[in-house]
Amino acid sequence: MARDDADDESIAAVSRDLYRQGMTDGLPVIPPTEARVAEMLRGTDTPDDAVIGRLGNDDNPITVAGLASNAVMAGCLPTHMPVLEAGVRALADPDSNSIQFSVSTGGWAYQWVVNGPVRDDVGIAGGTGAYGPNYRANRAIARALGIAYRNTAKIHPGEKDMGVMGNPFKFSLLLGEHEEASPWEPFHVTAGHDEADSTISLAGPNSFVQWEPAAREAAAVLRGMLANTPPAMVGGEQQGGDFDQTITYVLCPESIDLLADAGLSKRDVKRYVADNSAIPVDEFQKGVLWEGALEGYHGRVENAQVPQIRGPEYVRVVAGGGRTGQYDAVIGPSIGGPVTEGVDYPDDWPALVEEYGAAE
Repeated sequence: MARDDADDESIAAVSRDLYRQGMTDGLPVIPPTEARVAEMLRGTDTPDDAVIGRLGNDDNPITVAGLASNAVMAGCLPTHMPVLEAGVRALADPDSNSIQFSVSTGGWAYQWVVNGPVRDDVGIAGGTGAYGPNYRANRAIARALGIAYRNTAKIHPGEKDMGVMGNPFKFSLLLGEHEEASPWEPFHVTAGHDEADSTISLAGPNSFVQWEPAAREAAAVLRGMLANTPPAMVGGEQQGGDFDQTITYVLCPESIDLLADAGLSKRDVKRYVADNSAIPVDEFQKGVLWEGALEGYHGRVENAQVPQIRGPEYVRVVAGGGRTGQYDAVIGPSIGGPVTEGVDYPDDWPALVEEYGAAE
């Protein structure tokens, strides 16, 4: 995909050309010249021709050089490459179910959570406005991983991507967990990594809802989590499928403070939400029920209720957002993952970080 430096056309011309070939997300891209790709490859010690993983239902290989070319197009920096390589490994992991949420009619997104020191090294935000249009690393890394998957698996709307509505979060839903704002163990530690590790985690959700708790108290935070989780966000074994559905709650610092001050652990919060998630049988979304969930209910018990979330193991809790107010969010249901991959650094990582800086 890299272009000859002597043929470094304008951004508009290259964007138009690549768009016509179905290789962009519709927005302008940076021309992936040989010089730019070579500079991007400074962010990794992995050989250029090494296959990081295989993506899509045809198991198409993506090499380090191919990833670097897509990263240039998306506006990434060389310091983003270690996170991008780990992200591709997550996409290639069969447990991520990335094939289904890349092409399914539901219009699913790629949800990324980054943990560990790499957040500060490259400026991945987790505080105020982290999900908004503010931070280069958040936006560019998520975009690059989405474009790389699209171009490797050759996914186009109406061909492989059958999303009825599509999803505005497809290539933009990336957060660095606000670990410093929470007394609870970080997301990657819950997934089995050491706190000092840097990781990226992937899930495949459908929807995003945020709200302001009704009062500044722990009980209001918990009620808000239940009241604002739509019936379509079902957590449990997926009927007829191989992947469980999970739900992620992103709680802001003030809400976490209230819950922690009330003596609640992350596990307590997950258990409370699951135990109190009962909804009427008729509100369940078609096609996403765990096997036998409604057996014996229809036509027998008036206004029967069943748990919307089968158990705490289907609930994820992440610290995110700033202290500028109190808003929480729920993201889901995910039809894949979460899977978590460790970030590996090149030997000259400190010098590269110093050269580029986290804020560039």
